[in-house]
Amino acid sequence: MVKASREFQIFAKPGGSICNLACHYCYYLKKEDLYPKGESFRMPDDILEEYILQHIDASSGSVINFSWHGGEPTILGLDYFRKIVNLQRKHQRSHQRIGNGIQTNGTLLDEDWCRFLAEEGFSVGISLDGPQEMHDRYRVTKGQKPTHRQAMRGYELLRQHRVPCDILCVVHAENVRYPT
Repeated sequence: MVKASREFQIFAKPGGSICNLACHYCYYLKKEDLYPKGESFRMPDDILEEYILQHIDASSGSVINFSWHGGEPTILGLDYFRKIVNLQRKHQRSHQRIGNGIQTNGTLLDEDWCRFLAEEGFSVGISLDGPQEMHDRYRVTKGQKPTHRQAMRGYELLRQHRVPCDILCVVHAENVRYPT
């Protein structure tokens, strides 16, 4: 008999589909058209706090994991994520350990972001589709400029700060023949 894990994890997209890139295969590309024009896509503070509180309350285990996705979650800014961590601390119980993960394209990461991620124990998934020529085939800016250099800069900063990091690679027609 398999024993159930007592860990509880939930994925949140506090910025909805907003992103600084326009990857050709992204299913979010036209989602911004669904939102009212001129409105913020950021999860409001009161809803963010209620979300965190309900997630903590719903967990019977000692480990609670939050996973922050998008669009591109770092576009919300470092202060928004400081607020997240402060709200988690405010509501966590003494027997609970809270973990955070974030999935990012890495292009907005800088020293401050990586220092914060390291200090707060975040794990990071960074989106890289292989070497430059393969990555830049589909992962481009809204102006159709390549992004591999910026993503690799973010990855190297994460490593310098010893932030646990995984790679998310979208397999596509350009990289499927090059698995190594």
